Order: sequence, then C-alpha cells, then structure tokens
Amino acid sequence: MAVIDATVQAIKELDRRTKVLGERVSDRTVNDRQSQSQRRNGFVDMYGTEYQRQGDTQNPATFYISITPDLIYYERFEFKIAIQPFAIPISGGAVSNTSLSTNGTTITPNPHRHNLVPGISLVSSAVEDFEVWIEDINITPFLKAQFSGAWIDGEGVFPADNLRNYDLLEVIGHLYDWQKGAILTPGYKKVELKAKGTFNAILINYVKLSHVNR
Repeated sequence: MAVIDATVQAIKELDRRTKVLGERVSDRTVNDRQSQSQRRNGFVDMYGTEYQRQGDTQNPATFYISITPDLIYYERFEFKIAIQPFAIPISGGAVSNTSLSTNGTTITPNPHRHNLVPGISLVSSAVEDFEVWIEDINITPFLKAQFSGAWIDGEGVFPADNLRNYDLLEVIGHLYDWQKGAILTPGYKKVELKAKGTFNAILINYVKLSHVNR
C-alpha cells in the first residue's frame, strides 16, 4: 500500500512540474511575440543630407533620392536648395615677376614668366526661370505658394527662412492621385532642377519615415 501511495504522489508531482513547465513556455512565447511586435516598425530620419550637381539651360541638375521599399508612412519630406558659385582650382606656376614691354607685335622679354598663386577661382552661377520637377511633375507653382511667391532668383540658400523648408507633403495635397503615387511610392525619386543659365546646385534633403524592420 505504501508503494502505491508513493507512486501516486510521484505521478502527481510529475504532473505539477509538467504543468509549471508548460506555463513557463507559454509565457515565454507570449513575451517573444510582444517583443517582436514592438520592434516591428522603425524610423529613418535623414536630416540635411546633401546632393550636389551642376546644370545649365539644356541639362537640368538631376538628383536621385532612395526611399525604402519597407515604407509605411512619411512623417516629413522637405528640402532646401542652395545655388553656389563654381570653384575652379588654380595650380601653382612660375616663381618670379617679369616686367613686359611691347613694340608693335613684339613682346620683350620673350619667353617670360609670371607668378601663379595656388588656390581656387570662384565663377558665379546664373539662374533664371528656375523650376523644380519630381518624377517629371512640375511642382514649382506649389513651392512658390508656400512662401507667397518668393522664389529662387540667384545664388544663396532657399527658402531664405532658416526655420522652414520646401514641404513636399504639403504639395502632395494639391496633386492628382496618379501624381501622388508617382512621388510617394518607394523607389528612386528623380528630382530635376531646371533653369536658364549655368549653375551649381545643392539639394539639402530632410526625410523622416516609418518602415518595417527586417
């Protein structure tokens, strides 16, 4: 009888331990699922990423901005545009000054040398009728409207207000559905800066978006 009682007690203890083990496994599974769910979404905040290109009357300054295929939604999509002069390097040259005299077509002395100081020379950019295109969609009128018609008209950083940028998400509200899709869907976004003249442009990009972690 004592042997039977001991066996029953052993079976009960085994059942209890099995039940506790099962509960712990169940709790761990729930915790893992919750942790994975909390980490599922992430954020990318690209603040002030710069892209530099040159353009002229016939050839726009063209940039490509990559948007992740795991995109969920945008929090911001803004940019500034800087028009700067071209910097042309100057190499060092001869080491002495030489005074020249001319007599008709004769230059004395010949040959002669001049000092060339190493450095850079700045050549101004010239822009007229400036336009901004994204995915072959002209968004210039909407950007102008954000700043009461003030627009890019020479060298400098635009918009001039340091605390504000051109807001692409605000522009989206004025576009057709097919235009919204072309601009907001993931992939490479083609941005073209068009103008009359020859110019050196920097696109300063601000993008914050939610995406799926992998």
